Amino acid sequence: MKVLPLLFIFFSVSLCEVGNISEGNNAALERQIKMMNKPPVKTFVTAEGDTIDCIDIDKQPSLEHPLLKNHKVQKEPTFHVTSFGMNFSFIKPTQFGLREPCPIGTVPISRMTKKDLIRARALPRMPYSASSKWDPLVQIQHTQCYLQVVSLVDNRIENIKYGAYGRTSIYNITVARDQFSSHNIWIQNGSTDHVSMIVAGWTGNGYRDGCFNLLCPGFVLVDRRAVFNTPLNGYTYGGHQYELAILVQQAIILNLKSNVKLLTCTFISGDENGSSTTRKIGDMRGCSDFTSNQDLMTGNWWLMIGYPPVKVGYWPMEIFSNLQNGALVTAWGGTGFAGSDGVCPPIGSGHKPDGDYRHATYFRILNWIDANGVSVQPSKDVVERVDSDVYDLKNYHYDRDLGYWIGYGGPGGYCYYG
Repeated sequence: MKVLPLLFIFFSVSLCEVGNISEGNNAALERQIKMMNKPPVKTFVTAEGDTIDCIDIDKQPSLEHPLLKNHKVQKEPTFHVTSFGMNFSFIKPTQFGLREPCPIGTVPISRMTKKDLIRARALPRMPYSASSKWDPLVQIQHTQCYLQVVSLVDNRIENIKYGAYGRTSIYNITVARDQFSSHNIWIQNGSTDHVSMIVAGWTGNGYRDGCFNLLCPGFVLVDRRAVFNTPLNGYTYGGHQYELAILVQQAIILNLKSNVKLLTCTFISGDENGSSTTRKIGDMRGCSDFTSNQDLMTGNWWLMIGYPPVKVGYWPMEIFSNLQNGALVTAWGGTGFAGSDGVCPPIGSGHKPDGDYRHATYFRILNWIDANGVSVQPSKDVVERVDSDVYDLKNYHYDRDLGYWIGYGGPGGYCYYG
């Protein structure tokens, strides 16, 4: 079954705001439309009626970011991409991207209209993963902006995270036009009033746009098929599951001389903990080496989708103030943004977790990435955040088939307690 949850990616420094470009500010709209819609090499029209332009990779709108004026596009990550096993025969990977790729040297960009931009400014900013309920910034910035967070947070300060991974199930849910429901991974640093944050996942909302995806300059797209406002496969309660695998990983900044080589030897152990393991130096089986060069020192945060992973693109290190060298916080879960009537939307399947992975939305094979590129399961000191009783989260820890997993979500309902 095809549904319209959208993959979204963005970085944020605030919780909830409405932009200052209005329908009446025609000149500002025209300038931004001109910046977003570059001359295409080729154009597609999708089955949903969206126009996709294939744009020169070196002229994509994201490079209009003022901090990226001299940025050279990195076509491939040069670090070793962390591998994850544990495919499950009853769970299908969702299909992502265009059936036909853009020509070599170009990337697919959705064509924007004035209406898209106007509606984009009304979308909420993603909240801090820990909680939004008690954060005064929400009330200060917009009295009608009320976000509920349900998440599993790993924020042990001694564990610097250079990436996060998880696979989340996708459902066909109904959300009102002024509501917002998301299911995502967070990577973040900083206080709630000055946070650098990466979020990746899927939404079940009425918007086909927003300050998500590529509308905000900064994310550099490199894959020729990856289109973010595209339908994903989803299903309903109790049926076969479709899941979206998400990996965000940083190219770690290395302080190595040009003649030094980095030895990386990674394999899936299949032990009872279900975690990846790195061989000791000296055991050369399955090892590869990478000469230290400028690419290994970029610090860029790469987004990879699916399994095997599609290298979609990256957030350049330059655009972040607090994600220069790893992060202290990773989290997995979802958010619900209440409509004007104070009613929060469903998250996930619309059912609270009951221990059956087919009933509520899950995140499974939860891992964060350490400085050696090794995947590590969440610590014993994780924090479970549930802002409202219309949602729930259950931490089931390690399972032989599902890996480390959580169930989360709920039906929604009246959730404003202002």
